[in-house]
Amino acid sequence: MNLLLHGIHDHSGSFWEILKDAGIDALRDSLWSIPILLVAYFAMELLENSKRLNEDILRGYSRKAGPLLGGLLGVIPQCGISGAAATLFATGSVTVGTMLAVFFSTSDEMLPILLSALTDRSVSVKTVLWILGGKAFLGIALGYLADLLLKKVIRPGKDIQSFCQREHCHCEEEGHPILSASRSALMHTLKIAAMLIVVNLVLNLAFAFIGVEKLSGSILAQPVIGVTLLALFGLIPNCSVSVILTRSYLSGIIGIGGLFAGLLSNAGIGLIVLFRSNRNRRENLIITASLFLLSAAVGMLLSCFF
Repeated sequence: MNLLLHGIHDHSGSFWEILKDAGIDALRDSLWSIPILLVAYFAMELLENSKRLNEDILRGYSRKAGPLLGGLLGVIPQCGISGAAATLFATGSVTVGTMLAVFFSTSDEMLPILLSALTDRSVSVKTVLWILGGKAFLGIALGYLADLLLKKVIRPGKDIQSFCQREHCHCEEEGHPILSASRSALMHTLKIAAMLIVVNLVLNLAFAFIGVEKLSGSILAQPVIGVTLLALFGLIPNCSVSVILTRSYLSGIIGIGGLFAGLLSNAGIGLIVLFRSNRNRRENLIITASLFLLSAAVGMLLSCFF
């Protein structure tokens, strides 16, 4: 990760060393997500075969308590949770607000970096708790707001059966239900994992060749639209983004408004899985735009008051 954070111009390593480091980071970031994605797909398969539960019942619960639960779960420093939320949304099991609550509160590497900063007293326990609680609170509040704002533009006709038919996962194969669900869940997970590794590799190489210090400088050189640019930067689906934003905040390069704008819009692998699982491009673009606009708006408000 250090190589990717400083760029190739600060290192004497060869291209192959850079490629190796980028590949290791891509594998690590992607493999950490696999267990949670596997659990999510397994639950989806069991739900499809359940005679007591269906998507309509789950969406009903999701409208009431989904954003609350999503905002709290998203705080856990594990980017696979956002991918699981995107999958459940694509199958019609949770509302768009529940998914976005997870997206907004997800922070990937933010919490480990803040905790490590406690050792040299570059940040206080109070500040860490304030940032963590603020992310959870905003994730919950913005999730409920998204359900209100987007309920007329997000089609309600999603279901697990259509998803499985599209993915050719053979969900209805005969045999023991648990074994059948396990096979289908594994197939779904492997497809997503392969795509995540490729995307993360490309993004890691881009960070290495561009050099994130230069990238940060170009963003911060525009003070009037800095928060907006940080919210755009946060949309990049890679855990290095949360590392850059958190370290920039700890170094005093960006303020609390910029930190929240970037971290709120940084949904980890959520957007990758959303565009892979939900084939309605119009919906995906609306969701991405909402993620960006709400994150930028919150960042600007925080910049005005803090």
